Amino acid sequence: MMLLPVFLTVLLATAPAPAEPWQVHAAECQRRKAAGEHAEAGDACRRAFEAVPEGPASFDQRSLLAFSAVRLYKKAHKASNDVAPLCSAATLLRTFEAQLATLPPDDRPGDRAGVADALREIEPRIAGMCTEGSADDLVAVGRPDGKPKTEPAASPAQAPAVVVVQPARPAKTSTTDRPAIRSGERRLLRIAGWTTLGVGLALGGGMLAMLVKGAAMDVQVDSLNATYPAGTMISHAEAQRFHDLTRQGERANDLALGLGVPALALFISGVTLLGIDAHQRRTDRRFAVHPGLAGLRLTMEF
Repeated sequence: MMLLPVFLTVLLATAPAPAEPWQVHAAECQRRKAAGEHAEAGDACRRAFEAVPEGPASFDQRSLLAFSAVRLYKKAHKASNDVAPLCSAATLLRTFEAQLATLPPDDRPGDRAGVADALREIEPRIAGMCTEGSADDLVAVGRPDGKPKTEPAASPAQAPAVVVVQPARPAKTSTTDRPAIRSGERRLLRIAGWTTLGVGLALGGGMLAMLVKGAAMDVQVDSLNATYPAGTMISHAEAQRFHDLTRQGERANDLALGLGVPALALFISGVTLLGIDAHQRRTDRRFAVHPGLAGLRLTMEF
């Protein structure tokens, strides 16, 4: 019987400490992320952020969880085109911004810049689309009350008379009245087509380079996440490295999108100009007869 208290003391001393609430939410965030549930993973990371206790490394852990949640919310918005995840991300960023405001002005400049950049990117995309009470509860776009916009039907007396105007038909012109495109004009059209196509291909190459860079940054961020399992504390240097890699990857993806749109437009324009030039060269051929020493010479103009 004397050994029983000693045994219980040793057993309690060696028993693992129960996980704290923020660690439970962080583990759920990783599970949801692995399952591809980005919005739910972002919510779990946000709950873990809110549950981090005060301590020497609390801001390091909050920084990692906050920017992880924002990154997951952006992926959820990209996959579903739903604005609700962006509203949740903006609310989380404002909360973290308010917490950073309690620190000295020169403390954690990287986190302050990251929050400002993320809000500058997100806020214009959700202007007037989130309710003030909850970031996850949305109303209709352009209608703060969330009610469908209805207008009373006009009475027959108030209904304006509808006048149908038939558009004037253009006079038909014969193909013989159409002036032929001169060779100099066709040459300019061909030059413009090849130039536009070349610029479009160059921008497309830049877009591919940015996509490769963004993918490389994502791989490094995922590798850093795997290095620190859910629920473990992370140093300030590693948290800053995670934040820098995330920002570089997002900027590369944004730049790829910015290059891809004009690249596609220029590529289509260049192909169209070259197609018009080829069509004109096929359909606008004229034959002319010129006198020669040995009789008549038949030439073809291109």
